[in-house]
Amino acid sequence: MASARRTEGLVPDEDDHERVPRLAEGWDPSGRIMSPAEGFLLSRIDGHTPWKFLLQVGGLTPDEVDGQLRTWIEEGLIVVPDNGEVAHSGDDEKPETPSGRGSGVESDVDPGLDLPVELQRQILEFDATLNRPYHQLLGVARDAESSEIKRAYFALSKQYHPDRYFRIEIGDFGIRLDRIFKKIVEAYELLSDPATRSEIARSIQESPPPTTEAADAEGSPTTAPQVPDRLDRLRRIRRRFRLPPKILEERRFKARQFYTAATVSMKRERWIEAAASVRLAIAFDPWCDEYKQAFSEIQSHVHRVRAAQLLQEAKGAFDDSAKQEALRLYEEALAFQPRDEELNAQAAGLALELAELDRAREYAEIACEVSPENKEHHVMLARVYRKQGLADRAMDALEAANRIDPKDDSVRAEMDSLRRRGRRGMTGGKK
Repeated sequence: MASARRTEGLVPDEDDHERVPRLAEGWDPSGRIMSPAEGFLLSRIDGHTPWKFLLQVGGLTPDEVDGQLRTWIEEGLIVVPDNGEVAHSGDDEKPETPSGRGSGVESDVDPGLDLPVELQRQILEFDATLNRPYHQLLGVARDAESSEIKRAYFALSKQYHPDRYFRIEIGDFGIRLDRIFKKIVEAYELLSDPATRSEIARSIQESPPPTTEAADAEGSPTTAPQVPDRLDRLRRIRRRFRLPPKILEERRFKARQFYTAATVSMKRERWIEAAASVRLAIAFDPWCDEYKQAFSEIQSHVHRVRAAQLLQEAKGAFDDSAKQEALRLYEEALAFQPRDEELNAQAAGLALELAELDRAREYAEIACEVSPENKEHHVMLARVYRKQGLADRAMDALEAANRIDPKDDSVRAEMDSLRRRGRRGMTGGKK
């Protein structure tokens, strides 16, 4: 039975949010009357899903979820172990990551790589939880606005895009980053479209994912080992609140039609049309990995098309407000192609004009890293350093440009100008 602290009020404290509810031993839900939303919530209580994730279950508000969980705790239908207790019992229920690997993060950390150890842990933990709902992957509320979803996507793309770790030794983390980024793109693209987002929420709420016990539900014989009683009860709950097979089949039929349309568009290289069709296929059948794999492949082409469109829109900006909009468009394009040399150089120049020096420095440094033989990138970086008061770094960048083209009088003139000023008012540091 829950303590008074855990049952009074609607909002649990932070400790409760981290706890993992599970069904009470010996409880049989077959005779209990519940709404579909309550039944779906109960079907998610599996001994592995934390309270804080249950708050995002479709069909109920977070406050309603809190209230219902507390009611079930008081009635003894579910239990919530303290943080120090094990959330499941027996060796047969150890959770696995989506790829089937164990969740031991530390065993995969490699101090010999160029990636910081803490960043390796973040990547491993994110990779181990890619089967979370899309809004949880992006770290936004279930009802987040499109602008919040976009901001979350851009922030995650900066951290997890594989191209961000160009030319450093990252071992198997390259595969993990590629998998993570594709999933982030998938979440962003599907949540950004209101119609698709609504249809996915409906599909997931009304139709829990197919499970291996489907044959048992139809009365077919099975030779599988006997399932523990508690898991058997959980599966019966999930079957009870599933849509009728005929309706599910209709939704899957629609999904297949949309996917067929997507494949036709792909053959014609009409990538944006293909992406729109496969979005709808996923919306009607969000459990089909085939659709999601195709979506990831299509989006790589869509990104190139979008980046080209954004670049075209960004050209010809003259006043400051237009330049700010152009810089935003460049940054959107960089979310898709973060190691594009020209994109970074153009964004750096525009940010420098707008006195956005930190952003200008970031983009100029990337341009130099991607194409170290390009003299103009080093000159741009030197100008950014000079504006930041970093004289030594500015001189280093100009010397790099001079080594690439010793005959360029303009580079030597900038070096002379820097020396004549005696680096007055500059820190001379190398931050």
